[in-house]
Amino acid sequence: MASRLLLKVLSKRRLLCSCTFASRSASTLVLAEHEGGSIKAQSLSALVAANCIDKDNSVSLLLAGSGSSLQAAAEKAATCHPSVSQVLVADSDKFAYPLAEPWAKLVQLVQQKGGYSHVIGTSGSFGKNILPRAAALLDVSPVTDVVEVNGPHQFVRPIYAGNALCTVRYTGASPCLLTVRSTSFPAPSFSADSKSDGASISQVDLSTLDEDSIGKSRYIKLSSQDTELPDLGSARIVVTGGRGLKSAENFTMIEKLAEKLGAAGSF
Repeated sequence: MASRLLLKVLSKRRLLCSCTFASRSASTLVLAEHEGGSIKAQSLSALVAANCIDKDNSVSLLLAGSGSSLQAAAEKAATCHPSVSQVLVADSDKFAYPLAEPWAKLVQLVQQKGGYSHVIGTSGSFGKNILPRAAALLDVSPVTDVVEVNGPHQFVRPIYAGNALCTVRYTGASPCLLTVRSTSFPAPSFSADSKSDGASISQVDLSTLDEDSIGKSRYIKLSSQDTELPDLGSARIVVTGGRGLKSAENFTMIEKLAEKLGAAGSF
């Protein structure tokens, strides 16, 4: 009899705790890439993923860099998506290039001040380089390559080289760090007039960011090809070739097919 009464009390207490946790509104920090004064399309996909976490989710967009292009990107970010409630700008020469060490320290600093429930980046080289390091600084485990968000702490991600999908539930401490595949969260286009008032733009206080945050890595150069084809990381269609083409000269057929389809080429 006493054991039954104890079980009833525990079940009520568990229900009360779960209801309290569910009613707590989510707040998400999205790490955004920018180039030439504009937000990259992959970062807009991260905003779509943030909207799937909670309908009342408060989303802050974090930009870092230096110079006039950063300020131009911040102004566009304020109206790039209706879900953005705040744009945080870290203006410093330390972030002139997207190196993992200073960015991870920045994420730790902003998280400690903002107390976000989720931190989201894309599964491209930018997010994969920063999020694991930031997770180590925050002493949490990241959930990577998310293709579907079923709730604040339940996600779907591929396993076995993409041959199977696994539903996982995050049970660790806050914040929950995610990298999402941008192709799974296509971003609709929004004009500047689709949101009457842009989000507020605030400068991040970097006075407590120590010099050790620069780390041991340094930027050398960026090598890229000038092409009108979409980026491989965000393309909806990818054309690739292998041994069947038999020679390097035949790979031009893959390039021509990719141009016809408006696809990315993987050679």
